[in-house]
Amino acid sequence: MADVKKAKVKKQAQAKRVRKERRFLPEPTYASRASIGGGMLGALILGAGVYSQWLSENPRAIAPYLFGVGAISLGAALWFGDAGALPVRVGEAGIGIEKGNDLVRLAWCDLERVFTERGELVAKGKELTLRIPIAAHRTAVAWVLSEGTKRIPAVMDVKRQSLSGLPDPKDKDGEFVVIEGVQVTGRHCAASGKPISFERDARLCPNCGQVYLKDQVPAKCVTCEAALGSKAIEL
Repeated sequence: MADVKKAKVKKQAQAKRVRKERRFLPEPTYASRASIGGGMLGALILGAGVYSQWLSENPRAIAPYLFGVGAISLGAALWFGDAGALPVRVGEAGIGIEKGNDLVRLAWCDLERVFTERGELVAKGKELTLRIPIAAHRTAVAWVLSEGTKRIPAVMDVKRQSLSGLPDPKDKDGEFVVIEGVQVTGRHCAASGKPISFERDARLCPNCGQVYLKDQVPAKCVTCEAALGSKAIEL
Protein backbone atom coordinates (compact mmCIF):
# COMPACT_ATOMS: atom_id res chain seq x y z
CA MET A 1 0.00 0.00 0.00
CA ALA A 2 2.83 2.37 0.89
CA ASP A 3 4.49 1.74 -2.49
CA VAL A 4 1.24 2.51 -4.28
CA LYS A 5 0.90 5.82 -2.41
CA LYS A 6 4.48 6.78 -3.20
CA ALA A 7 4.00 6.00 -6.86
CA LYS A 8 0.82 8.09 -6.94
CA VAL A 9 2.48 11.08 -5.26
CA LYS A 10 5.46 10.80 -7.61
CA LYS A 11 3.17 10.72 -10.62
CA GLN A 12 1.25 13.80 -9.46
CA ALA A 13 4.44 15.71 -8.73
CA GLN A 14 5.75 14.86 -12.19
CA ALA A 15 2.54 15.90 -13.90
CA LYS A 16 2.42 19.28 -12.15
CA ARG A 17 6.11 20.11 -12.39
CA VAL A 18 7.14 23.74 -12.82
CA ARG A 19 7.87 24.69 -16.40
CA LYS A 20 10.62 27.20 -17.07
CA GLU A 21 12.15 29.16 -19.92
CA ARG A 22 15.13 31.44 -20.49
CA ARG A 23 14.69 35.17 -20.88
CA PHE A 24 17.20 37.07 -23.02
CA LEU A 25 17.68 40.83 -23.16
CA PRO A 26 18.94 42.47 -26.37
CA GLU A 27 22.71 42.54 -26.71
CA PRO A 28 24.64 45.72 -27.65
CA THR A 29 25.21 45.94 -31.42
CA TYR A 30 26.94 48.33 -33.78
CA ALA A 31 23.57 49.89 -34.58
CA SER A 32 22.66 50.38 -30.93
CA ARG A 33 26.05 51.95 -30.11
CA ALA A 34 25.78 54.26 -33.13
CA SER A 35 22.25 55.22 -32.15
CA ILE A 36 23.37 56.01 -28.61
CA GLY A 37 26.18 58.23 -29.91
CA GLY A 38 23.89 59.92 -32.40
CA GLY A 39 21.23 60.38 -29.75
CA MET A 40 23.69 62.01 -27.34
CA LEU A 41 24.96 64.37 -30.04
CA GLY A 42 21.41 65.23 -31.10
CA ALA A 43 20.41 65.89 -27.50
CA LEU A 44 23.37 68.26 -27.03
CA ILE A 45 22.53 70.19 -30.20
CA LEU A 46 18.87 70.30 -29.24
CA GLY A 47 19.76 71.58 -25.77
CA ALA A 48 21.98 74.29 -27.24
CA GLY A 49 19.17 75.38 -29.53
CA VAL A 50 16.64 75.51 -26.69
CA TYR A 51 19.00 77.48 -24.46
CA SER A 52 19.94 79.94 -27.21
CA GLN A 53 16.36 80.50 -28.35
CA TRP A 54 14.42 80.68 -25.08
CA LEU A 55 16.77 80.92 -22.12
CA SER A 56 19.58 83.16 -23.30
CA GLU A 57 19.29 86.93 -22.85
CA ASN A 58 20.61 87.37 -26.39
CA PRO A 59 18.98 84.78 -28.69
CA ARG A 60 21.15 83.82 -31.64
CA ALA A 61 19.86 83.69 -35.20
CA ILE A 62 21.19 80.15 -35.51
CA ALA A 63 19.12 78.92 -32.56
CA PRO A 64 16.12 77.66 -34.60
CA TYR A 65 18.47 75.72 -36.86
CA LEU A 66 20.22 74.14 -33.89
CA PHE A 67 16.83 73.19 -32.46
CA GLY A 68 15.72 71.63 -35.76
CA VAL A 69 18.95 69.72 -36.39
CA GLY A 70 19.06 68.45 -32.82
CA ALA A 71 15.45 67.27 -32.88
CA ILE A 72 15.94 65.48 -36.21
CA SER A 73 19.19 63.83 -35.07
CA LEU A 74 17.66 62.62 -31.82
CA GLY A 75 14.57 61.29 -33.59
CA ALA A 76 16.68 59.52 -36.24
CA ALA A 77 18.85 57.90 -33.57
CA LEU A 78 15.79 56.52 -31.82
CA TRP A 79 14.16 55.38 -35.06
CA PHE A 80 17.16 53.72 -36.71
CA GLY A 81 18.55 52.11 -33.56
CA ASP A 82 17.62 48.61 -32.40
CA ALA A 83 14.04 49.62 -31.73
CA GLY A 84 12.87 46.19 -32.85
CA ALA A 85 15.12 44.35 -30.41
CA LEU A 86 12.83 43.20 -27.61
CA PRO A 87 13.35 40.64 -24.83
CA VAL A 88 13.10 37.08 -26.11
CA ARG A 89 12.10 33.90 -24.28
CA VAL A 90 13.08 30.37 -25.23
CA GLY A 91 12.05 27.24 -23.36
CA GLU A 92 9.49 24.52 -22.91
CA ALA A 93 6.62 26.71 -24.10
CA GLY A 94 8.36 27.62 -27.35
CA ILE A 95 9.58 31.04 -28.50
CA GLY A 96 8.23 34.24 -27.00
CA ILE A 97 8.79 37.96 -27.58
CA GLU A 98 7.91 40.55 -24.95
CA LYS A 99 6.09 43.55 -26.39
CA GLY A 100 5.55 45.91 -23.49
CA ASN A 101 3.28 44.15 -21.01
CA ASP A 102 2.28 41.54 -23.60
CA LEU A 103 4.05 38.28 -24.29
CA VAL A 104 3.60 36.95 -27.82
CA ARG A 105 4.38 33.25 -27.86
CA LEU A 106 4.69 30.60 -30.56
CA ALA A 107 4.70 27.02 -29.27
CA TRP A 108 7.11 24.50 -30.74
CA CYS A 109 4.20 22.40 -31.98
CA ASP A 110 2.80 25.37 -33.93
CA LEU A 111 5.98 26.08 -35.87
CA GLU A 112 5.92 25.41 -39.60
CA ARG A 113 9.36 26.72 -40.52
CA VAL A 114 12.34 28.44 -38.91
CA PHE A 115 14.69 30.27 -41.28
CA THR A 116 16.84 33.39 -41.69
CA GLU A 117 15.89 36.46 -43.70
CA ARG A 118 17.55 39.88 -43.91
CA GLY A 119 19.47 39.55 -40.68
CA GLU A 120 16.57 38.08 -38.71
CA LEU A 121 15.65 34.63 -37.48
CA VAL A 122 12.08 34.03 -38.62
CA ALA A 123 9.83 31.60 -36.73
CA LYS A 124 6.75 31.03 -38.88
CA GLY A 125 3.53 29.41 -37.69
CA LYS A 126 0.08 29.06 -39.25
CA GLU A 127 -1.34 32.16 -37.58
CA LEU A 128 1.73 33.94 -36.20
CA THR A 129 5.24 34.83 -37.34
CA LEU A 130 7.97 36.01 -34.97
CA ARG A 131 11.11 37.82 -36.11
CA ILE A 132 14.24 38.04 -33.97
CA PRO A 133 17.12 40.38 -34.99
CA ILE A 134 20.17 38.12 -35.00
CA ALA A 135 22.77 40.81 -34.25
CA ALA A 136 20.95 41.88 -31.09
CA HIS A 137 20.04 38.36 -29.96
CA ARG A 138 22.93 36.05 -30.85
CA THR A 139 22.60 33.99 -27.67
CA ALA A 140 18.81 33.74 -27.90
CA VAL A 141 19.07 32.67 -31.55
CA ALA A 142 21.63 30.02 -30.61
CA TRP A 143 19.17 28.64 -28.04
CA VAL A 144 16.29 28.68 -30.53
CA LEU A 145 18.38 26.63 -32.95
CA SER A 146 19.54 24.24 -30.24
CA GLU A 147 16.10 23.69 -28.70
CA GLY A 148 14.33 23.57 -32.05
CA THR A 149 16.73 20.99 -33.46
CA LYS A 150 16.10 18.73 -30.46
CA ARG A 151 12.33 19.18 -30.32
CA ILE A 152 11.11 19.69 -33.90
CA PRO A 153 14.00 19.14 -36.34
CA ALA A 154 11.66 18.81 -39.34
CA VAL A 155 10.80 22.54 -39.34
CA MET A 156 14.33 23.83 -38.84
CA ASP A 157 15.49 25.32 -42.15
CA VAL A 158 18.63 27.01 -40.86
CA LYS A 159 22.21 25.98 -41.51
CA ARG A 160 24.26 26.73 -38.43
CA GLN A 161 27.37 27.44 -40.50
CA SER A 162 25.49 30.25 -42.26
CA LEU A 163 25.18 32.12 -38.94
CA SER A 164 28.72 33.16 -38.12
CA GLY A 165 29.58 34.36 -34.65
CA LEU A 166 26.82 32.61 -32.73
CA PRO A 167 27.94 31.46 -29.28
CA ASP A 168 27.50 27.92 -28.04
CA PRO A 169 24.52 27.63 -25.67
CA LYS A 170 25.58 27.50 -22.01
CA ASP A 171 23.62 26.63 -18.88
CA LYS A 172 24.24 30.11 -17.43
CA ASP A 173 22.76 31.91 -20.44
CA GLY A 174 19.73 34.11 -19.93
CA GLU A 175 17.50 34.38 -16.89
CA PHE A 176 15.33 31.46 -15.83
CA VAL A 177 11.67 32.43 -15.43
CA VAL A 178 8.60 30.34 -14.64
CA ILE A 179 6.23 29.84 -17.56
CA GLU A 180 2.82 31.29 -16.76
CA GLY A 181 -0.34 32.13 -18.65
CA VAL A 182 -0.09 29.58 -21.46
CA GLN A 183 -3.38 29.71 -23.35
CA VAL A 184 -4.84 26.25 -24.05
CA THR A 185 -8.58 26.81 -23.75
CA GLY A 186 -10.12 27.20 -27.17
CA ARG A 187 -7.53 24.97 -28.81
CA HIS A 188 -8.37 21.49 -30.09
CA CYS A 189 -6.99 18.18 -28.91
CA ALA A 190 -4.35 17.08 -31.42
CA ALA A 191 -5.47 13.46 -31.15
CA SER A 192 -9.28 13.67 -31.14
CA GLY A 193 -9.92 17.11 -32.62
CA LYS A 194 -12.26 17.95 -29.75
CA PRO A 195 -12.15 21.50 -28.32
CA ILE A 196 -10.56 22.10 -24.92
CA SER A 197 -12.98 24.10 -22.77
CA PHE A 198 -11.18 24.02 -19.44
CA GLU A 199 -7.50 24.29 -18.63
CA ARG A 200 -7.73 21.45 -16.11
CA ASP A 201 -8.74 19.07 -18.93
CA ALA A 202 -5.61 19.78 -20.98
CA ARG A 203 -2.37 17.84 -21.09
CA LEU A 204 0.79 18.97 -22.89
CA CYS A 205 3.55 17.15 -24.67
CA PRO A 206 6.73 17.87 -22.63
CA ASN A 207 8.78 18.04 -25.83
CA CYS A 208 6.85 20.25 -28.27
CA GLY A 209 3.95 21.53 -26.16
CA GLN A 210 1.23 19.94 -28.27
CA VAL A 211 -2.16 19.97 -26.51
CA TYR A 212 -4.40 16.99 -25.73
CA LEU A 213 -7.48 16.25 -23.69
CA LYS A 214 -6.56 14.35 -20.55
CA ASP A 215 -8.50 11.26 -21.61
CA GLN A 216 -7.21 11.36 -25.20
CA VAL A 217 -3.44 11.38 -24.61
CA PRO A 218 -1.78 8.98 -27.09
CA ALA A 219 1.27 6.84 -26.42
CA LYS A 220 3.29 9.11 -28.73
CA CYS A 221 2.85 12.77 -29.61
CA VAL A 222 1.26 13.17 -33.04
CA THR A 223 3.50 16.18 -33.77
CA CYS A 224 7.00 15.26 -32.56
CA GLU A 225 6.52 11.53 -31.80
CA ALA A 226 7.89 11.92 -28.28
CA ALA A 227 6.73 9.34 -25.74
CA LEU A 228 3.67 10.56 -23.84
CA GLY A 229 1.25 8.59 -21.68
CA SER A 230 2.03 9.43 -18.07
CA LYS A 231 4.72 11.91 -19.20
CA ALA A 232 2.10 14.39 -20.44
CA ILE A 233 2.15 17.62 -18.45
CA GLU A 234 -0.83 18.82 -16.40
CA LEU A 235 -1.20 22.59 -16.20
